[in-house]
Amino acid sequence: MSPLLTNPMVQYGALGLSFTVVLAFIRGFFTLMAQRQALQEKLLRHHTERERAFTEQFMACIDRNSAALEKVEHGLMRIQIQLAQTEGKSPDTILVPY
Repeated sequence: MSPLLTNPMVQYGALGLSFTVVLAFIRGFFTLMAQRQALQEKLLRHHTERERAFTEQFMACIDRNSAALEKVEHGLMRIQIQLAQTEGKSPDTILVPY
């Protein structure tokens, strides 16, 4: 076995084979890294889109609630004015139109 391993052609062939295997591993590693990066970007994009949709829904809910509160405040103000008009028929009461 010793004369076979000392043969320069076998040594160069083994060196070339190991170089080819190392290159294949390096190429595979960088391919996996590129796939991982693409997957991370896809997940981040998906997360950003969901966050944007949630924010838009939340803001729409706040707008609807604000509009409903304004209607309630306006209704309460009208009730207070009507109560003041019906209860305040005394001569010292001054009504200011609102």
